[in-house]
Amino acid sequence: MTDKQIKIMVAAIRIFAEKGYANTSTKEIAKAADVAEGNIFSKFDNKRGLLNAIVNPVIATLFPETLSQFSDAKIAHHSTRLHDFIGAMVADRINFVTENADVMKIFIAEMAYNHQLRDAFRHQFQTTTAFYTDAITRNLNLLKATQQMVDWRNPEIMRMIWSLVGGLIISYLFFNQPITDHDISHAVDGLTKALSR
Repeated sequence: MTDKQIKIMVAAIRIFAEKGYANTSTKEIAKAADVAEGNIFSKFDNKRGLLNAIVNPVIATLFPETLSQFSDAKIAHHSTRLHDFIGAMVADRINFVTENADVMKIFIAEMAYNHQLRDAFRHQFQTTTAFYTDAITRNLNLLKATQQMVDWRNPEIMRMIWSLVGGLIISYLFFNQPITDHDISHAVDGLTKALSR
C-alpha cells in the first residue's frame, strides 16, 4: 500500500470503530487521513470496499494465525490442569481482542447484521482452523479422561467458555468497561468451578 492508502485505512479503522460504519462518510475519512476523497474511490471503489479491506484480512489471516499461535504455543503447555488450560484460553483471547480492539469492534459490529460477512467467516473458520479444533478437542478429552472436567459434549463446554469470555469482550469493546486482572482471575476461577468434575 502507498502512504496515502495506509493513512486512509488507519483513519477508517479509527472512525468506523468510534462511530460505526453506517454513521461514517468517506468525506470524513478523507479529512481525517488528510487526503482527497477521490483517493478513497481510486483504491477502494467505495465505503463498502474500504470496509472489506479492513475486515477481510481479519477473516483470511488474523484469526487463523492467532488461532495457530494459541494452539501451538499455549494449549500444549497448559493441558495438564483444568485451571491452567482455562486460564490460557481466557487470557489469550482477551489479549488478542485488546491488542486489536478497533478492528475487532468493527468486525463484531458488522458480523451482527452482515450475513455475507458471517458466511465468509464461518467458511474460513471451518476450512482453515481444523488444527485449532483438533487441539481443543484433544485437550478437552484429556481433561475429561483424567476426571478433571465434567463429561459434557465439547461444543457445550466451549459454548460456556466463550459465553463468559464474549461477555467480557463485548463489555470492553462496546461499553468501555476495562478488563482487569481481577476480572480475568474471577472468570477463570468461575469457569474452572463450573466445569470441574
